[in-house]
Amino acid sequence: MKLISQLSIVIIILSSCASTTKLEVSEIRTAYIEYNPITAINFGNEIEARVMVLMNDGTEIDVTNSRKLNLVSEDIVRSTSLSKKFKIIKHPTSFEDNTANIQITVTDKEEVFQITDSVRMNFKGDLNIDAQGANGFDGESQNNRSDRLLLRDGKHGENGTNGSDGQNSDVYESKIWSENGLTYVYVRNQRTNEIWRYKTLGEGKINFNLQGGNGGNGGDGGDGGNGRDGALSNGKYTRPGNGGDGGHGGNSGNGGNGGTVHIMIHPNNSQIETKLMYFTDGGNRGNTGKGGKAGKPGTPVTGQTPGRMGRTGISGRSGRNGVDGIVNPLSFTTFDFNQFK
Repeated sequence: MKLISQLSIVIIILSSCASTTKLEVSEIRTAYIEYNPITAINFGNEIEARVMVLMNDGTEIDVTNSRKLNLVSEDIVRSTSLSKKFKIIKHPTSFEDNTANIQITVTDKEEVFQITDSVRMNFKGDLNIDAQGANGFDGESQNNRSDRLLLRDGKHGENGTNGSDGQNSDVYESKIWSENGLTYVYVRNQRTNEIWRYKTLGEGKINFNLQGGNGGNGGDGGDGGNGRDGALSNGKYTRPGNGGDGGHGGNSGNGGNGGTVHIMIHPNNSQIETKLMYFTDGGNRGNTGKGGKAGKPGTPVTGQTPGRMGRTGISGRSGRNGVDGIVNPLSFTTFDFNQFK
């Protein structure tokens, strides 16, 4: 892990590192994730970072967007495939946990370099407690049918598959107190009994994200293929082909239901109430898949009966939106917070 203490130094490094230098995996001395520790770094936050390698000759190379790089982590995810923004998704189970780990692998043919680095929390800014239900997966859209080369009639388009449902958020309880200048947040999932333990400087908001997951989109149906043209050869007629039917669109997935939370605040941190934010919306249903277009019939020659136009596929059925969750009234109660450590 390499930390840069001043933003100006970060800017200099961004412009001076040899990002275009040829990367020889066998010459890598170490690799690390580089970020600015002055910015707010807290669980659930998004940070800007780069993945750097240090070569044996002292050259630093930015490999963030290299095809040779592979990142694996249960704590950190990349916001998009080519982004330099990373989201910390880890749910700490101990109040002493203040890092998020990421495995860095650089590969070139038979050569592999691998190391694990970490991002250290400074507990500044907002604390985002992400208990959102997972989004559903999109259905698969089908390819359009090409024109027939041998058989007369156009082939029917295949149906798009259904989107899956978004998952529900759960029911949670939370205890919040202050100790040694820090705000402590204990969270328990009442269904699974899973426990998360957060701490923060209390500078920003404490966001409870209990939204239901969005439903997946239905896949589009494939277009029907076109029929072959009619023909007359040696006094023998060959009929024009019928157009293929378009495939039906897949159904959209349902949105998941929002979660519920009940929060108990110790009187020694009553001022934190104004910084609590709740997001308990039900997830949105997905979009329905579109029906495929009808295939066209082949062109008849004079005297022939035209072929049949294919039928247009039907759009999928729409799912339902998830139901909003509930925020139970806050309670201010003295409790022994040592039992929740």
